[in-house]
Amino acid sequence: MRINARLDEEYAHKLTYIQQQTDQAVTDVIKTAIDLYYKQLQQQKPLDLLTQTGFIGCGQADANLSINYKSILTDNLKDKYGYS
Repeated sequence: MRINARLDEEYAHKLTYIQQQTDQAVTDVIKTAIDLYYKQLQQQKPLDLLTQTGFIGCGQADANLSINYKSILTDNLKDKYGYS
């Protein structure tokens, strides 16, 4: 696969620095970066990903919902449909 990328001055400087320090070609630097990022993503646990994205903890509910769900649902249905 061929990649054509535009880098701003900051990233161009960083890439040049990495090349000078490692004596690698741009292709090898990119391959190494992809490998490192891939390994990092593979090591993350699903719980960590859900927490980092803000998915866990984004909802609000009764702290005892798993215990009291039947009575809470019944009360909500009564309120919604006017049952007594």
